[in-house]
Amino acid sequence: MLTRLKDPWFTGLIALFGLVAGLFLWVLTIAVSRGHLSGDGWTLSGNGPLIIPFGVGPAFVAGGWAGIILRMRGHPRSLLLGIGSALIGLALTAAGVLSLLLFGPRGRDAGAAASLFFGFVLYGWLLGSAIVAALIRAPDPDRAGPPFWSILAIALLPITLIAGCEVGTGVLPR
Repeated sequence: MLTRLKDPWFTGLIALFGLVAGLFLWVLTIAVSRGHLSGDGWTLSGNGPLIIPFGVGPAFVAGGWAGIILRMRGHPRSLLLGIGSALIGLALTAAGVLSLLLFGPRGRDAGAAASLFFGFVLYGWLLGSAIVAALIRAPDPDRAGPPFWSILAIALLPITLIAGCEVGTGVLPR
């Protein structure tokens, strides 16, 4: 009974995290865009900063989904494993960016192909992290009904993350 009372609060906390994370991602995107970071054959101005919402955002969602699923299943390390899942997503995002830098301007096609590959793997991890979280051994306590609040938290995380980015456009226009 006590856990059921905590579930609406948890779902609200996830929604708040999504909004704050989305706002943070937008502010970071604008800051990187205005920083005019560039090197030999690459730049993080123009469309370059979009790696933040389209790379870091899915990494956050993958970690959140894994953590929510593991919490719903009663895993004692749900938060830690959720953070680990997000770190895998961040590593894939970083690998996509680094592939452009490492191949340099002479290997532009190879760098772009590698970056695209890591982008596809990142979006695969978005789904894969949820599947892995569902397959990890956990206590899986008995429930009287479907885990409505956990399902709602899973749905609200990407929605509120996008909403936070949209709020960011009003706070700090591009």
